[in-house]
Amino acid sequence: MISDTEQKILEAAKKVFITKGYAASKTRDIAEEADINIASLHYYYRSKDKLFRIIAEDAVKSFNEKIDCIFCKNLSLEEKINFFVSESIDFFRRNPFIPLFIMNEVNQHLENIDGLLSCRDNMKELSSQLEQLAAEGKIRSIDSKQFMINLLGMTIFPFVGRPMICKQFDISDAEFDQLLIQRKKLIPQLIINDLKI
Repeated sequence: MISDTEQKILEAAKKVFITKGYAASKTRDIAEEADINIASLHYYYRSKDKLFRIIAEDAVKSFNEKIDCIFCKNLSLEEKINFFVSESIDFFRRNPFIPLFIMNEVNQHLENIDGLLSCRDNMKELSSQLEQLAAEGKIRSIDSKQFMINLLGMTIFPFVGRPMICKQFDISDAEFDQLLIQRKKLIPQLIINDLKI
């Protein structure tokens, strides 16, 4: 169980990371947001990296639990796609620093990735569902890995590529957020249309 001060620091750090991004955030900013001195922050959490890891891992864990529920439920493929896209976009809008965290873990600490991505078992169920629907002639045959790469890529890339997208299309943060909201409907339509025979 963590103390009130530790919880206060974690909440302050999350707010700072969301507002400034990981790279621009300083321990001084977090201490000011938590209304404590830097010595106290370092006493509880030795570094900005440690704080970031704790917050990111906790956020990813809660996201995985939600996604696991979606894939485990007895839902149609279309319902699973809609839920996954909607939950993913909402999650990354609330936690915009998470894509950077996951990319860094993949590139620098691949051994930790199993703890972050827990949907491997549910992939077997999804793969079976895709095979069954294809055998029944309801969708075209598609490798479940290709299906998930499409789904993940279309959903997560805008968050990873946000600076480039905003600069390329000369759009504000508010306009980018509107694009994300529109993608909650657009992505399932594209995926489902691609599966039609």
